[in-house]
Amino acid sequence: MIAISKEIEFDAGHRVPDHASKCRNPHGHRYRVRATCEGDLVAEPGAADDGMVVDFGLLKTWLTERVHDVLDHGFIVAEYDTVMVDALAVDPGWRVIVVPFPPTAEHLARWCYDQLAPAVAEHWRGVELTMVELWETPTSKAVFTP
Repeated sequence: MIAISKEIEFDAGHRVPDHASKCRNPHGHRYRVRATCEGDLVAEPGAADDGMVVDFGLLKTWLTERVHDVLDHGFIVAEYDTVMVDALAVDPGWRVIVVPFPPTAEHLARWCYDQLAPAVAEHWRGVELTMVELWETPTSKAVFTP
């Protein structure tokens, strides 16, 4: 088995409404997401992916379409956080991503996994998305492994 990883970054706002400290205030982050896939090398001479586990370009496309383009420059808000949901409804043009969980790094790492895993499973036999890491700051990250 060989593991490969691809990273993307996006900017988004959030708040953790029940947090006991300053993270209950609306604020933003430059998030970084790393998706790691594991599998055997493709051994098909002449195939475009011969010698690869996963094509980095395709993994980047999925990260971009399923994570970056959904969350970038948006505000991620828990559906039960009616104060923020109502405040953000002032302008219907704002990118608001309503989620059924507190928008912590831990939950967002799992959310990213859930967006990517079906695409990996459909495209590659025997290749698994084994880990998603999400940095909320340069020194703080959450890791989701199924």
